[in-house]
Amino acid sequence: MNKIRQILLFSVLLITALIGFIFYHIKTYVPPAFDCRIPVPAFCGNSDLTENETEGKEIFHSNCAACHKKNARSTGPALYQIDSLVMKKWLTNKRNKIDSTKIEQFGIDYHRIKFSKVLNKKDISDLIEYCHN
Repeated sequence: MNKIRQILLFSVLLITALIGFIFYHIKTYVPPAFDCRIPVPAFCGNSDLTENETEGKEIFHSNCAACHKKNARSTGPALYQIDSLVMKKWLTNKRNKIDSTKIEQFGIDYHRIKFSKVLNKKDISDLIEYCHN
């Protein structure tokens, strides 16, 4: 019984000392000073995009980003290494029929219907230039 009391007393003292140590460090913590001479890296994307790539980025985020990612597979495939001639050809094609029995072709047909009305060839080339950046 006496041994259990000693262990409990030692545990309570140890916990109290640890809590005091933590509070002391929280109270006396001084954040490091920010040095304005050190350049801060751009974490939110590449800041040296050309004008066409910037327009392509806007097109990508407003039309493609819901289903595609630039460098990884999402609902749709990654657009980083997509063939630019094939992409231009089937995005600007005006044949507007969807055959719902062909599930594999649904994505292509959907893109043809949606983007043949919205995007022109310059928009598509800007989009491709952004994706290949």
